[in-house]
Amino acid sequence: MSRRRLKMIARLDPQELVEVAGVRAAGPADREGLAALLLVAYRGTVDDDGETLGDALAEIDRTLGGAYGPYLERCSFLAEDAGRVVAASLVTRWTEAPLLAFVMVDPGFQRRGLGERLLRRSMAALRAAGETELVLFVTDGNAPAQRLYERLGFVVSGPAA
Repeated sequence: MSRRRLKMIARLDPQELVEVAGVRAAGPADREGLAALLLVAYRGTVDDDGETLGDALAEIDRTLGGAYGPYLERCSFLAEDAGRVVAASLVTRWTEAPLLAFVMVDPGFQRRGLGERLLRRSMAALRAAGETELVLFVTDGNAPAQRLYERLGFVVSGPAA
């Protein structure tokens, strides 16, 4: 299904690293947990196309493998609960700037600020690495995501190219 996607950009201001209990870097060894999270986090949303676990694994493999630019593990984080990945913020190096490839939260852990804290941690790590902006693409009409991004200083710079 074709959806209108918006490009959003945030300037990265100096900020302290946001510490979140149970958070660590998200790496290739986490691919299965990230894929399971991707599947459950997107199920029933405007971005749900009925993907399978295999589809989700392929998407995570593309992200970690560099299909969206080199994966920035030092700026990508996940949160766990009882050994299960429940939220993640994954960042790559895109053509012009770092790209927020995914920020996702298990529905059972939503509306607790976890996604925001992980994204803030990614933004702070990027700034500490000398980056000045972060780019993302969001489906127009994904109101919860758009509100989060706007709250964190992202502005629409136009439709996705």
